Amino acid sequence: MTVDYDLIIVGGAAVGRYAAARANQLGARVALIEPPSPSSSLVLSLLAQINQALRQQACLQQWGYQLDGTAKWNWSQTLQWAETLAETQAISIAAPHSLMQLTAAGVEVMRAEGAFCRQPQLGFMVGKRRLRGRNYLLAPRVEATIPPIEGLAAIQVATLNSDFRSNFWPTLPRQVLILGSDPRGIELAQVLNRLGTQVTLIVSSEQLLPQEDPEAAFLVQAILEAEGVTVLTQTQVSQVRAIDDQIWVQVGNRAITTEAMVLATKPHLRLACLNLEAAGVKWQPEGIRVNRKLQTTTSRIYACGESLGGYVSAALDQHEADVALHNALFLPTQSVDYSRIPWTLFTDPTLVRIGLTESQARKRYGNDVLVAQQPVQALTTAQLSNDSNGFLKLIASYKGEILGAHAIAPQAQEWIGILALAMQQRLPLKALAQLPQPSPTFAELIQRTAAQLQQQRRREWQRELLETWFNFRRSR
Repeated sequence: MTVDYDLIIVGGAAVGRYAAARANQLGARVALIEPPSPSSSLVLSLLAQINQALRQQACLQQWGYQLDGTAKWNWSQTLQWAETLAETQAISIAAPHSLMQLTAAGVEVMRAEGAFCRQPQLGFMVGKRRLRGRNYLLAPRVEATIPPIEGLAAIQVATLNSDFRSNFWPTLPRQVLILGSDPRGIELAQVLNRLGTQVTLIVSSEQLLPQEDPEAAFLVQAILEAEGVTVLTQTQVSQVRAIDDQIWVQVGNRAITTEAMVLATKPHLRLACLNLEAAGVKWQPEGIRVNRKLQTTTSRIYACGESLGGYVSAALDQHEADVALHNALFLPTQSVDYSRIPWTLFTDPTLVRIGLTESQARKRYGNDVLVAQQPVQALTTAQLSNDSNGFLKLIASYKGEILGAHAIAPQAQEWIGILALAMQQRLPLKALAQLPQPSPTFAELIQRTAAQLQQQRRREWQRELLETWFNFRRSR
């Protein structure tokens, strides 16, 4: 079979550019087809930095520095800074996944729409040009689902991919209602609240993050509510109307007025234009069907990233891309393993998770599960920085295998990699318990919690040994 490319990537999401760069580095001939699309929100890309800056301001007050109370947040200046930063990154050599850098490296980049075809062999049409690839990788963007709410279609609402400055928010609204359970909506709610906006967050589920550890999810909600965010769970919006300059929203049995709305609803795919049926690929708006090797229902076509459904996460997307690239460019021998990939919610404090939750571990391993938890407030560095909210929970088996970890703590995204490495390399719990950590730091939580688990294991081992000993003595 004569082909033009070793891999053709049908992109749109950021992971498509990552995959193109990695495949090119491996020596493959790569084409990246990326449809023209609006830029994603600059605000969301700066959540961690803004939250950190606001937290440091609170620390100044705690340490005795008196603010005069006249400072106001300049929304337009923030967005201008964000755009300048984005432009700098786009032309920097430190941005190897920009289209400019990919083209310079040898990737053939096409900013155009395209579709699969069979004439009679599988190919991809871009305009009048037919591209032939040995294999294909789907990495398209997803968009927020528009819920079937009466009156919503007539209202101008933002999504998590909106350009808030030019299209929706030339000034920061006084009230914002965020509808949906996408984790990025939770991040946005905290930031907007800290900037002085009155925020209402509405989700239909029982807790904010149904797939996460309940204790961690409830703590995130408690922190948001303590800061002033109104959080409504198990709640449905039935009607939306525009009245003068306000948006009227019927929420359950009460009405709420707001200046602006953001949809943080479940993302969905719009792939009809790709003619996937001609390629034999089965998909639904919720995601593309793949196996553990990330092959679609057509073995030569792979998929990764947002298009598979679930949370939006750069770490997960890149893991999927690495697996798909290995299988597409070499032999299909690798499978995805999500149990050792960390996921992060960039609230303040940060929520991180890797591996199984406590309930998942007990369901899979029964009584062969140990759980230990250490509070952040026990750390010296937490007292010094006025960051005492949170905890680290470790889950392990009696054999010492680390099954999962959940932390809500300041800077948790910086030290969760220690646990990820330990799990990927299958290091025993004893190694973490004996791992020296600099003090005072938040990473001390790892050693303390692992030592607590190790002590539980030791007690069980000693109890069984003593029971065996005394049974032996009694039998003589």
